[in-house]
Amino acid sequence: MIPQHIFQIQFKLGKRATFFANEIIFFEGEINYTRIHFAMGKTRLISKTLSNVEERVNTDCFLRINRKYLVNQKFISKVGRKSIVLLDGRILPISRRKRFVVS
Repeated sequence: MIPQHIFQIQFKLGKRATFFANEIIFFEGEINYTRIHFAMGKTRLISKTLSNVEERVNTDCFLRINRKYLVNQKFISKVGRKSIVLLDGRILPISRRKRFVVS
C-alpha cells in the first residue's frame, strides 16, 4: 500500500515516477492527458486522464473543482463564488456543481 501523501504513475514503458502531494499544486486535464503543475514552477504531462488521476490521489488533499482541474487544498489561498485563488496568484474557475464542495 502506498502512503496517502505519495502519488505514483506507471508509464507505458514500465517506468514509474513518484511525486509527493505537497509538491503538486494542481492537475489540469487535457483530453486524454493530464498536466501536473508543481510548486517549483515546473509542469509535467502524463498520459492519464484527469478522472484516472483523481482515482489514484488522496481525496483528503485534492479537490475536483471542475471538469478540468483537480487542486491541492493546501495551495488554495481564497475561495470565491465562481473561482479560487491559489497561493501563487493563479485564478481557477469553480463549476456550479462543485461550489458547495469547495466552500
